[in-house]
Amino acid sequence: MKQSTKGLLMVIISGLVFGAGPFVVKTAYQEGARPEIFIFFRYASLSLVLLPFVLKKRSVFKAFSKHIGVFLLLAALSIATPLLLYLDYNFMSTSIATTIHFLYPALVAVISVVFLREKLSARRLISVLLCGAGIVLMMEFGGQITLLGVLIAAASALTWAVYIVVLSRLKEPEMGTEHILFFIAVLSFVLITTVMLLDGAFVDCVRQMTPLGWLLSAGMGLVTSVFGVAFFAFGVRKTDAQLAAIASTLEPIACVVLGIILLGESFSLRTGIGAVLILSAVILLAWPRKEISAA
Repeated sequence: MKQSTKGLLMVIISGLVFGAGPFVVKTAYQEGARPEIFIFFRYASLSLVLLPFVLKKRSVFKAFSKHIGVFLLLAALSIATPLLLYLDYNFMSTSIATTIHFLYPALVAVISVVFLREKLSARRLISVLLCGAGIVLMMEFGGQITLLGVLIAAASALTWAVYIVVLSRLKEPEMGTEHILFFIAVLSFVLITTVMLLDGAFVDCVRQMTPLGWLLSAGMGLVTSVFGVAFFAFGVRKTDAQLAAIASTLEPIACVVLGIILLGESFSLRTGIGAVLILSAVILLAWPRKEISAA
């Protein structure tokens, strides 16, 4: 199996894991959890899981010092994206905010083509369009729309797009993906801990969360750290930013399917068409065929 195919599969698995996340998060919220606590446990778990790999190769610390600015940027982007999205749910409907956020594959393509001078093949261009149309169709629109809400959602899409592009292009011979991810996780953990101390999230969690809430938050953090964050990072670095961004949009499909199975939610024709378009975009990317550059 080609490395690019392995990378694509890892990104797909990551999207499916993140798609299942909201069902656990929703229950944890009822047990007093706050959004920040999931990010806290996610990067705490990932740091511990990857620590043995770093201790086996001490030279990576010197390599890390050469790129500390890039790692700080990646860490800031990795926690800014979910925090912005969670914040945006206070300003407009969840579905609209999520739709705007999931248009990040288009931003990845724009950044790659305009700023990095990468070629956009005809196949990838079609995939981006299919993906965008599918996301819009899958979301049920309704509720309030505000300019501030649109700007925050767009910011969450931009931060994630930049994260994907920077991560895919970070090159350091002394560091494997597991080492790069470790330092991102540690810095992200420090940043989110600082945020929680400053905004009082830690105090709120200690006061409000039940034992079940802590268990769900910690479990969610561990699962998403390995099969979500780590798989996505390995996938991005085995493929490229554009391909990974499009493949990761399977996340809302997983969310819809689990909603139907676990909660008995309705499934409309519009949602089905949207899901088919997203699946078509991913299949088009994965199909082994020589790409022809778009004019």
